Amino acid sequence: MRHGDRVKKLGRKKEHRQMLLRNLCRSLFIHEKIRTTIGKAKEARRLADHLIEYAKSNDLAAKRTIYRFIPDHKLVKIICDEIGPRFTQRQGGYTRIYRLGPRLGDGAEMAILELVEQGDAGTIAARRKFIERRHVVEVESKKEKKKKEKEKKPKEPKEKKVKEKKLKEEVTKEKPSKKKLSRKKQAKKAKKEKKAKKRVKKKAKKRRK
Repeated sequence: MRHGDRVKKLGRKKEHRQMLLRNLCRSLFIHEKIRTTIGKAKEARRLADHLIEYAKSNDLAAKRTIYRFIPDHKLVKIICDEIGPRFTQRQGGYTRIYRLGPRLGDGAEMAILELVEQGDAGTIAARRKFIERRHVVEVESKKEKKKKEKEKKPKEPKEKKVKEKKLKEEVTKEKPSKKKLSRKKQAKKAKKEKKAKKRVKKKAKKRRK
């Protein structure tokens, strides 16, 4: 019996399977090339071709149907304005699959799913940053920061530096160093003082007697 054999279940329930295929298509339209297992690639290819067919018309109804599967306004606009017009001369076959062989570990058959007509690497990188809201921040090294600080500060003559060092040394010699006691040492010191006071009081009582 072939009941339920038309839909590849991919070892998942309906909701999980739908979200998996939508995420695969989303990453395919962002990067225009993804690497996954052969079963997932075949199922994602069906959905991707279906969405590109809608994107070729580039009207409001098509955008709404694409948004049902990929709920991202920015990406929907890119699919309809950039990816869809590439395939106006084609009547299907918008994606291709390359087999890569078994995966190390579980031996799953791997494949690459990509668009037949791809854009430049620069446009793909800019698209990824635009959709994922990534901002490239230039991190300065410690050496560069020190150089900039030195350039900003005015150079003082050596005589002034020598005089300042001598003054600092004299001040440190004059001031006796007071070491702060820790809490435990302070508590011990307080106990000793209390015991000493009690001894003095006992001695005073004995003398009165």
